[in-house]
Amino acid sequence: MKTMRCLVISTLCTLMMPLFAIDDATAADTLETIVCEGRYKHHLQGVCRDEKGDLYWSFTTTLVKTDAQGQLIKKLEVASHHGDLCYLGGKIYVAVNYGRFNDPAGNANNEVIVYDANSLVESARYKTPEVKHGAGGIAFHAGKFLVVGGLPEGVQENYLYEYDREFNFQKRHIINSGWTRLGIQAATFADGAWWFGCYGNTLLKVSKEYEVLGRYQFDCGYGIEQAPGGGLLTASGDCSDDAGCSGAVRHRLTHALFGKRVSQPITRIGFGSCIKQQNPAPLFSNILDYDPELFLYIGDNIYGDTDDMAVLRAKYKVLGEKDGFRRLQKSAITLATWDDHDYGVNDGGAGYKQRKASQQLFAQFWDDAPDSPRRMREGVYDAHVFGPPGQRVQIILLDTRYFRSDLKKGERRVGGPYYPSDDPQATMLGEAQWDWLEKQLRVPAEIRLVASSIQLVPAAAGQETWANLPLERARFMKLITKTKADGVFVISGDRHWADFSKTTSGVPYPLYDFTSSSINQRHARGTPTENPHRLLDRTFHEENFATIDIDWSGADPQISVSIVDLNGQKPLSHTFNLSELSSSTDEAPKDK
Repeated sequence: MKTMRCLVISTLCTLMMPLFAIDDATAADTLETIVCEGRYKHHLQGVCRDEKGDLYWSFTTTLVKTDAQGQLIKKLEVASHHGDLCYLGGKIYVAVNYGRFNDPAGNANNEVIVYDANSLVESARYKTPEVKHGAGGIAFHAGKFLVVGGLPEGVQENYLYEYDREFNFQKRHIINSGWTRLGIQAATFADGAWWFGCYGNTLLKVSKEYEVLGRYQFDCGYGIEQAPGGGLLTASGDCSDDAGCSGAVRHRLTHALFGKRVSQPITRIGFGSCIKQQNPAPLFSNILDYDPELFLYIGDNIYGDTDDMAVLRAKYKVLGEKDGFRRLQKSAITLATWDDHDYGVNDGGAGYKQRKASQQLFAQFWDDAPDSPRRMREGVYDAHVFGPPGQRVQIILLDTRYFRSDLKKGERRVGGPYYPSDDPQATMLGEAQWDWLEKQLRVPAEIRLVASSIQLVPAAAGQETWANLPLERARFMKLITKTKADGVFVISGDRHWADFSKTTSGVPYPLYDFTSSSINQRHARGTPTENPHRLLDRTFHEENFATIDIDWSGADPQISVSIVDLNGQKPLSHTFNLSELSSSTDEAPKDK
């Protein structure tokens, strides 16, 4: 069965939708969707909606109108090739090509056919011969239509053909997009930018001035459309020789809108790490009882450990099918970064040969926004701000794997074989991520949670930790001073036990590192490695997750971090005031 993928539409009601998909092919089975009633001879080319919410679907040779729930209202057999479509003023405009697509010599035969949106009766036709390589998509914004289409192999730019309301040709715009497979199939204007969907897992975001803002690894070649309120909706479907082709749409957000899902102050955050996907995970019931507004998966979210992306995908699927996991995805906003096992190789760093492919699977499984930076740049680092001014919580997700240099090895100790290295060329984050982190620490926020998959504050005792690259650890602390970023504390995982750490060395105020691990594994040894920065006189070595409760009611907000076990008990807890995480001097204390 051939899988069809990803159309993009906007809708206001997406803003409180949970985001999750095992992969694009199964997204329709894991989230609320609108399924187009019926199956049709050819695959979906595009979808648009009118102001009432009715949907219009182009299946190449069949034009279909449904209500907002996907129930069939009308359908019309049409000539091939009816492509993407848009709605304007009670009419449907469809880009049509009867000739060849992608031919260097041209040989296209294009027109835009206009249908009455109520009856699907044809009302007008307009020739568009300027679209030399075949018209496949259409959009309207600010008094003008853009028609897009095919592209010969190897051409390193795309063409947008502008028409006025009467389809008088105005101008051809050139966008420096690089080559895209078969050109552009669909277009829309939404959230202040043009969006162009291309076959072969490519989404282009372009400014009003036709400058490329981003090129993302996201399948959306079957249509893009805006809707009231901003945000995006994706559509998918499948085709089979015996049953024909289906279509469905689902809600999405753009990256800029993600943090705006929450207008009230965040007060309950959960986090955890290290999930053996094949094992039971009863702790999800405890997490659901806590009812977090936001939950952070901070690494080893599956144990992939493979170069085979089919194996990695299958292991993600096992996690995605767990009932507790699925329920949490629906009840809370969830964010994730990775550690070595979901990255793909134990203790792995920049040398992992499948890191690019693994990142694509990661973005797909965690259902990143179509224009998420993680679909465009290397590494899964990301950041979001939630809440109103004065009560903003910034989540900074670091990637401690994609760029990390090889670690120095020696005689194995209790924690492992790794030792600190003073190599000035060794890196934890890579220069691009360091530059990004500095910018993020300057973003206005009152509380900043920095999620590091491995511990940052504890000393090196053989395990993977920032202390194995002490110059990088010091760089992080100096960056807090340089940016004058108040409200920073670290959360981490990896260790298979819970541990609270604190340092006052090299930082302008106390730096906490709260470690929670593992969600469904007990630590076999039952004793921790040495940690001179340990905050409490105990650690916890059974299944656990962490809670962060923020009380904004007083003049000095209070933050309580606790470890929760399978019995709902809290074996570790610590409470502090936000004022503690504030610079009192312009210079950090010298290292001891």
